[in-house]
Amino acid sequence: MNKKYFLVALPAAAILIGASTAPAQAFTSLFVLADRYIKSETKKAINTPGHVEWCASSKPGYRPQWNNWRTANGRVTYCSSPYYSLPWKPYVAN
Repeated sequence: MNKKYFLVALPAAAILIGASTAPAQAFTSLFVLADRYIKSETKKAINTPGHVEWCASSKPGYRPQWNNWRTANGRVTYCSSPYYSLPWKPYVAN
């Protein structure tokens, strides 16, 4: 997906969710949507030939079922390889 899609879809989804649910549900449903998106991208990454092998050989502690690993400070980092790059990676500071 491209950046233009996110700029339109995310605010539209937030407005629809906020208008149709109670305030507490509107807040938590954004996390549900983000979780669903991350899980769908993880499935794509796992099914890309060569991705899991590359991440497993270059990232210690790589967990292929979630396409991530824990860093020394306990944070979760998702793996982008030469075979599959996560769509949000260019927009996140390293």
